[in-house]
Amino acid sequence: MTIRTLPSRVRARPGNSAGTAVRPRDNGETVELDPTLQLHLTYQRPDAVVLTAIGDIDLATAPRVAALLWPRLLTKLSSVVLDLSGVTFLGLAGLELIAAAHAYAPYRDVEFTVIGGPTAVERALRAGELAGASAGRP
Repeated sequence: MTIRTLPSRVRARPGNSAGTAVRPRDNGETVELDPTLQLHLTYQRPDAVVLTAIGDIDLATAPRVAALLWPRLLTKLSSVVLDLSGVTFLGLAGLELIAAAHAYAPYRDVEFTVIGGPTAVERALRAGELAGASAGRP
């Protein structure tokens, strides 16, 4: 089981400002269309999913992220990736969610990976001691 914070290689999608709908990718589905937070699920393989967030993860929006993240951690997926490359703000509620997922994933033998985002998100992850944390799956 692993939580890795990977540096962001992709920033928020160009032309995708607040209030603009996200187009679903070929192998995924857009889950939320909201000006504050957009969520997108992509199944890379049958046993691996990427949850991409674009916008703010705060007290108001963290429950929506949790509603998509927790069911994936409870299934038989081997890998769950939380992509924060499009996140502009990561509040305490988001940090608590990531920390809880990090603590729980080993019990389900799930590799949990967090892809970092802009500087503000990276700082929040470091402050929450979640940047670069690793508890690798054997």
